[in-house]
Amino acid sequence: IYRKATSDAEYGIASEILRLMKGDVTERDYTDDIYFFENQKHMRLAPEQRKAVKTSLSSPFSLIIGGPGTGKTTTVNTIIELFESLKLSVALAAPTGRAAKRMSQVTGREAKTIHRLLGTQMGKGGAHSFTHNEEHPLSADVIILDEVSMIDINLMSSFLKAVKYGARLILSGDSDQLPPVGPGNVLRDVINSGAI
Repeated sequence: IYRKATSDAEYGIASEILRLMKGDVTERDYTDDIYFFENQKHMRLAPEQRKAVKTSLSSPFSLIIGGPGTGKTTTVNTIIELFESLKLSVALAAPTGRAAKRMSQVTGREAKTIHRLLGTQMGKGGAHSFTHNEEHPLSADVIILDEVSMIDINLMSSFLKAVKYGARLILSGDSDQLPPVGPGNVLRDVINSGAI
C-alpha cells in the first residue's frame, strides 16, 4: 500500500535513472589516464578501485559502494581529480550538513547538502520547493552524492529531476549504514535492481 505521492516519487526515480543512463559519454579508454594519475601521486589503486574509477569516468551513472575502510574516499578523490583534469565541473553533495562537512574535509573541496545544492525555497503555507528542477537543471558536468543510504525517495526524486541530461552522476555509500528518515530505501533498491 502506497500513498500516491510516494508511489509517484518511486516511479519518478526509476524513469529519471533511465533518462540519465542514456546520456552521451565520450568513448574512451581511461587506463592510461589512471596510471598517469597514480604515477603523479606516487600511489597505486587496488584493482577494484581502478575498475570503479574507470567505470565512473566512462558511464553516465555509477555506484561506488562499500563499508568503512574499503577505499571509497581514495576512489572518489581520484575520480574528482581526473574529471577536473578533463576540465569538467564537479559538484559534491550529501544529505546532511555533517556528511557534507565530512565530504569537504576528505576531498579538500566544497560539498553542500542536497537541499543547498538544489536551492531550497520556502513557498506559501510552509511548503518548500527547489530552484533547480527539470526546467532549471544543475549546471555541473559531474555530480557526486555521498552517504546515499540516508536519502529518501522524495528528495532523490527531486534531485534526479534537477540533473541535466549528459551529466555524470556518481552515488557513493554503504547500504548497511543509516537508512533514510523518510520513506524508501533508494540505495539498496538501486543496487538490487542490477541496472547500474
